[in-house]
Amino acid sequence: MSRKFTQGTSRSLKLEDSEFKAFLATQRPLLPPNPTPPRRPVNSEPKSRKTAEGSELKAFRATQRPLSPFNPSPPRRTVASETKSSSRKTAEDFELSTFLATQKSSAPPPRRAGNSEEEIPLPDATRERSLTPAEAQVALRDLFAGDTNNSGTFNNDADDTVSGFRDGFRLLPHQVPSRAWMRDREDSTKKKAGGILADEMGMGKTIQAMARVIDGPPTKIDRKDGWAAATLVVCPLAVMQQWDSEVKKFTFGLKVVQYHDSKRGKLAAQLPEANIVLTTYGVVCSEHSTMDPHDRTQGSVLFTTKWWRIILDEAHTIKNRKTKTAEACWNLQGKFRWCLTATPMQNEVAEFFPLLKFLHIKPLNDWERFNLLIAKPISKGPGANLAMKRLQVVLTHVMFRRTKAEVASVLKLPARTVVILPCEFDASEQQFYTALKTNVQTLLKRILAKSEGAVYMNILVLLLRLRQACDHPCLVLDNYTDEMDDIAPEPLNMAADADSDLEDDIGKPKCEFCMTRLTRRNTADQAWPGHCINCAAFKVQAENLRSSKRASAKIRTIVWLLQHIAKESGGQEKTVIFSQFTAMLDIIESFLMVIGIDFVRYDGKMSIKERTEALAEISTNPRKTVILVSLKAGGVGLNLTACNHVILVDMWWNPAVEEQAFDRTHRVGQTRNVHIYKLKIDDTVEDRILQLQESKRQLTEMALSGSHIKNKQLGMHELLQLFK
Repeated sequence: MSRKFTQGTSRSLKLEDSEFKAFLATQRPLLPPNPTPPRRPVNSEPKSRKTAEGSELKAFRATQRPLSPFNPSPPRRTVASETKSSSRKTAEDFELSTFLATQKSSAPPPRRAGNSEEEIPLPDATRERSLTPAEAQVALRDLFAGDTNNSGTFNNDADDTVSGFRDGFRLLPHQVPSRAWMRDREDSTKKKAGGILADEMGMGKTIQAMARVIDGPPTKIDRKDGWAAATLVVCPLAVMQQWDSEVKKFTFGLKVVQYHDSKRGKLAAQLPEANIVLTTYGVVCSEHSTMDPHDRTQGSVLFTTKWWRIILDEAHTIKNRKTKTAEACWNLQGKFRWCLTATPMQNEVAEFFPLLKFLHIKPLNDWERFNLLIAKPISKGPGANLAMKRLQVVLTHVMFRRTKAEVASVLKLPARTVVILPCEFDASEQQFYTALKTNVQTLLKRILAKSEGAVYMNILVLLLRLRQACDHPCLVLDNYTDEMDDIAPEPLNMAADADSDLEDDIGKPKCEFCMTRLTRRNTADQAWPGHCINCAAFKVQAENLRSSKRASAKIRTIVWLLQHIAKESGGQEKTVIFSQFTAMLDIIESFLMVIGIDFVRYDGKMSIKERTEALAEISTNPRKTVILVSLKAGGVGLNLTACNHVILVDMWWNPAVEEQAFDRTHRVGQTRNVHIYKLKIDDTVEDRILQLQESKRQLTEMALSGSHIKNKQLGMHELLQLFK
């Protein structure tokens, strides 16, 4: 039904007003939540004002025709009419633009103090051929194979002496340009507020960060603006004491406060006035729950304080954007923000996002934008060239990275050799492993054939059992839940469909050995409660092999190695032994006592005080020649340069975990050649693990030396290949 309106009359204006209001009613979701203005009587305005409003309304409606229910065909205009109305049209356009300006969505909430954002322009297009997913992975590897192409800009404009370090201490040559770069990245006038220091492990990132703390304290004006004097350092628990020790060893006059234990509340008042506050990711995550998002003056001191600087050490800890730890770190208030990590990305490019969000780097600090512009193109292939260029543009601005190979002549690190040392089963071990493998493969077929159940977790448990049998048969006797926690430097991140499967099994009994659901038919007798019949038989066999005096193939090799090292070095060289199983470390301990080797231990069950004492003993006590370290507790951040021999008892499927362990010894401060021994049982699952390591080095390792692989999931295809 069409309607006719005659412009210029009071009646027609009233109809148009009502029509306009009807149209606005359909547009309310787009309008700001402002109260509706009081309705004015039609005759309360002069006629000229009403005519202008009518013209403005028509012009506005003409731009909205696809949305408006009233779209009468516009009258055909002559040249004369166009000329006659040109002056009036200019006025109407101005009024329309004014009107539209009032219709913009409400402004976003004001940004919290200290969270300024740096925006980096990104490339718009490329004519190059699109990369395949495999080619994109190779391009990523090449992208991180060397430095970030910005180190040459900062070679000669900084000194190697830092006022505030102890007399005689000088920065190493490769640390001089990074000092200048960090200074340049703390330039508020250019909205530069930090970055990613991504030197390879063992190149002194802690020292470089300490130099920045000394070089860039807040001024009196900064303090008046509400900024605290302190730099907040968030790090893994294992690294916190090392930070404290190195600050006190290399600097003077800096007040350091550790904020982490149950009595930390008593220290809250001291934090803003300290120079460096040390805390852990666990504490930050825990206290984030007390933060009031609407009132930043309430809650934990970590979130109410406007820190002058925030440093995330081992920053790849937050690389999973879905974790509470990442969210907590994003909500800290800081003038300047830094990420220290040798591995800003290890498995997938999406791991960069949490770091860029923490650093407030626009436009990639928004997940939807990051996923659209970077993550999806690189993972899917189409548009990968442009995505790589965009990523490189951002990294050139915010990341500074050098590899050991590039600065080898400067670092003068001693040589590092890695030897894969085969270990041979005896007859009983071989018989046990063969029978176990046969049973595991039978169970694997049964698991893959069924449509229900936690398939991914079941397969991981079977893999765990094979790996345990390679270390020592009696490890198979342990409950899988305890060992799963031991072996992983990260919580297991199961496949998406495994989560729902696990929910189906909640409350239902499962075999402690293989996780098979127990029924009346497959449950063992009372001598082996919680086991299926097949697994109970293997437990009996493992019990027969349990003995404090019985050495496995790897135990025999470890004993021989330690005796050989002691003989060749005259007892002057020390060894660190890594294992992913704390139960294996327990077994090794008993043999070390038998052969008279003095040792210390470092694992997650020890207190901070006990860990600190263990590190001091291995560093300073010449009688202590061996340190036993669990990979979970000591694979990140420790400085073990007192040792120059490394024995890796059990291999992990991602070589980055091993590299992390190796670089505890091969780092700045090491003066001896480093010898690394990887123990392997031939013709077992460890052969396939070694093959998987090599494939990951070629395609996904990104030439970044080592990483803590938190939230790393082994793909199902890769997992099944290990059982061949």
